[in-house]
Amino acid sequence: MRDKLRQLDETYLDLVIGILLCGVLSAILGMIITRGDLRYLIGAIVGTIFALVMITTMMVSIQKSVQMDTHQASRNMIKSALIRYVATLVILYVMIKLSMSAFIAALVGFLSSKFAAFLQKPIHEHITRRVLQE
Repeated sequence: MRDKLRQLDETYLDLVIGILLCGVLSAILGMIITRGDLRYLIGAIVGTIFALVMITTMMVSIQKSVQMDTHQASRNMIKSALIRYVATLVILYVMIKLSMSAFIAALVGFLSSKFAAFLQKPIHEHITRRVLQE
């Protein structure tokens, strides 16, 4: 059981590192493309932070659901997912009211969690494993 928890923690760390890398990269590229639009930077920061919050709440809800019976776990996961979706819509609505560039940057920030999931294996091999060995 400890190995599975350690593996889950390592996967979580891989995803956090991937989200931060993708968020920083998208912020830098976006600032170059938009020629220093501050609203884009705000959107990129908000999107990246919210992607980190979403991944953390997913991990917490999964850990809680593992200790529940099947029906309670199902209800807990659905409730958590709905809360995350509503929060995503609220933040995207605020960003689109701010500006279109902030909306696009926040959307890219949200999607950084998806990119991080694709990059999880190389991140684990090249970054996380070296950090955890020390």
